[in-house]
Amino acid sequence: MEKIRQLEELVRRVRRVPVLVISLALAVLAGVILLTALQLRQSIRQQIAGRDADVLHAVAMMHYADDVADGLAGTVTDPGGQLSVVLKTAQLRGVLGVRLFDADGRFVDLFPFDLTEQPLDETSLPALRRLDHVTRFRPRVRWEELFLYPVQPGQGAETIPVLEVLVPLHTERTSLAGVAQFLIQADGIAAEYERLDRRLILQALAAFGTGGAILALTLGWAFHRLRLAQRLLTERTENLLKANQELALAAKTSALGAVAAHLIHGLKNPLAGLQSFVGARGAAPEAGESSDWEQALASTRRMQTMINQVISVLREEQSAARYEVTLAEWEQVIRARVQPFAREKGVNFVSVLEAQTSLPNRVANLVALIVENLAENALQATPPGKAVTLAVRNDHARLVFEVRDEGAGFPADMPLFLPCRSTKEGGTGIGLALCKQLALHLGAELDLAASSPGGCVFALRLPATWSPESVSEARLPGKNPVAD
Repeated sequence: MEKIRQLEELVRRVRRVPVLVISLALAVLAGVILLTALQLRQSIRQQIAGRDADVLHAVAMMHYADDVADGLAGTVTDPGGQLSVVLKTAQLRGVLGVRLFDADGRFVDLFPFDLTEQPLDETSLPALRRLDHVTRFRPRVRWEELFLYPVQPGQGAETIPVLEVLVPLHTERTSLAGVAQFLIQADGIAAEYERLDRRLILQALAAFGTGGAILALTLGWAFHRLRLAQRLLTERTENLLKANQELALAAKTSALGAVAAHLIHGLKNPLAGLQSFVGARGAAPEAGESSDWEQALASTRRMQTMINQVISVLREEQSAARYEVTLAEWEQVIRARVQPFAREKGVNFVSVLEAQTSLPNRVANLVALIVENLAENALQATPPGKAVTLAVRNDHARLVFEVRDEGAGFPADMPLFLPCRSTKEGGTGIGLALCKQLALHLGAELDLAASSPGGCVFALRLPATWSPESVSEARLPGKNPVAD
């Protein structure tokens, strides 16, 4: 039972998981798309910047080869020859200036003369020694960082985008001989970067929107199916809890029934002797004791009648006799049993028969025990002068027995059909619990159909298998199903 409750609690907690899981999945998707977009952005930017570096590197090597062919250049390690090559290359459009360094990264020369002198970034030397060019884009560079003379107000922008390109100077048969640093005004590259960023942002948003919608719909559908499974599990868990409660109740009432059967057989003879003694003593009462002995005699007779009824039912269950009883016959027997107790309580007992059918004798016996117990409870709950009504009617293919009282109603916090719980003073609730078990034995339903300050209605609904159309056993007239 405890494991079932734990499972039920787990099912309730799982209901809060879908929102968290979908949110986490969308966050992971957004992170993956962002990381991919950043990596793609960096790769494309390197390709854009590398185009100018490839051109400068190729042009520089071409000018150096032309100088060698014309006999105008010395060796590749000669700074003069390197400067000549660099100056020719610097004539390309957009080159602001160039700095020349030796193979160890030491400054050698620059052009134009007002270009500021700055050291070479040593982190670029490993790539340059492998004869690879290096590029670095700087979106905002102050004019004072590049040239000795600052720009005058109104003559141009104070900051410009600059592409630094480090080109290794070498021949095909030599290692690194020098480094040329070209400073290129990169307005076109900056604009291209902006277009790239806008395009990547739009593509990332489109990918996130499409992928997120598909992911959310898929997870939502999966959790919807899971909720259906959870609902089914919850219903089955509740049914299992009810089944366990009914099994526990059946165990209690079965044990109680065995004890009751033993006590009934044991009490029959002593009770008969007690009835004889009380009858004889009441025939010659002493002064002032007549009414007391009459009440005692009535109580013993009623107990004897009840025991005889139960014994009669037990005999019917054990015998092989099978016959049918009409509802009119059944109603006469119930009225004969209940009416004396109703007169004793000062309550009017009314029976309304709205169905015309018959029942097998065993079913009639058990229904009689249930209805009689319900009627006696109703008579005890109803104040004198009011009425208890027994109504028998057809509800589609089912036969319904209703017992209505005019008492104070059944308390809302009082559980039904549980032993040791009763609204009557000194009551134990065993009667209702036994009625419930007898109804289950018949395959019938017994429940509290209505409860209000004006009274209660208990309803016993027989299954459709006991309808007139389904009864096929031979009728044996003249038999009384419940009278001994």
